[in-house]
Amino acid sequence: MTQVWLNGALVQADEARIDPADRGFLLGDGAFETMACQRGEIRRWPRHRARLDRALQALDIPRLDAAELEHGAQTLCQSLGLKRAVVRLTVSRGAMGGGMQATGAVSPTVLITARPLPDRPKTLSARIVPDARRDGRNLSSQHKLTGYADMLGARRTAQRAGADIALVLSSDGHLSSADSANLFWVRGGTVFTPALSCGCLPGTARAALLDALREQRVEVCEGEYAPSALETADWGFVTNAVMGLTPIVSVDGDAMTPPDADLALFRAVCEAAA
Repeated sequence: MTQVWLNGALVQADEARIDPADRGFLLGDGAFETMACQRGEIRRWPRHRARLDRALQALDIPRLDAAELEHGAQTLCQSLGLKRAVVRLTVSRGAMGGGMQATGAVSPTVLITARPLPDRPKTLSARIVPDARRDGRNLSSQHKLTGYADMLGARRTAQRAGADIALVLSSDGHLSSADSANLFWVRGGTVFTPALSCGCLPGTARAALLDALREQRVEVCEGEYAPSALETADWGFVTNAVMGLTPIVSVDGDAMTPPDADLALFRAVCEAAA
């Protein structure tokens, strides 16, 4: 039997209850963070906390006590005996019913779950899914919201084509991101990544890596790039909070070979980036 942290307390998972009127379940009216916890510490917690705060503000959900959330995540991992864990923190508007107009005072539902941190994949193959689009003007691109059906659909499409992950485009047809990670590629020593205006999620690992690269005076370009930009890349990779930096070895079946030395260097920079 496992445990979860629900609304401020540890409870057995099979006894945990989310109200059927919860708007997170009914409408995806909420936000979440997926984080790595190692030796009792939430990796890049200040970045995750700040991103969650921005999402809750955009959704008009009251800000939560960050210290209590961190304590809840740490307590849950300790109770489950997990030294290396994937922690998911989900916040919904609460049990205020369906429909466009929420009724009553906002009382957020807060759920924290944890599971063992899986081994990072050595490599990933990717498929561009042209019909999967992200628009930088939408809340779902600016914040990590619980409605994730579009990206789940893109992943299924990519996997049916034999790839591991999907690469998705902006509303204007530029490269945006992977389905659950940020996209980077390297050409001639310069690092390229889609700008946030292309609809890519402002990832915590993305932000940390960009800050670290710039501190080391590596040239970084954020912008709008056609999918063909990957055809001339020396190599590419994706980042997220759980798997860190993982190289892409093919896009639409075309091989992309990461140099061992460069891969090791970039991984080290990403791992050290706070």
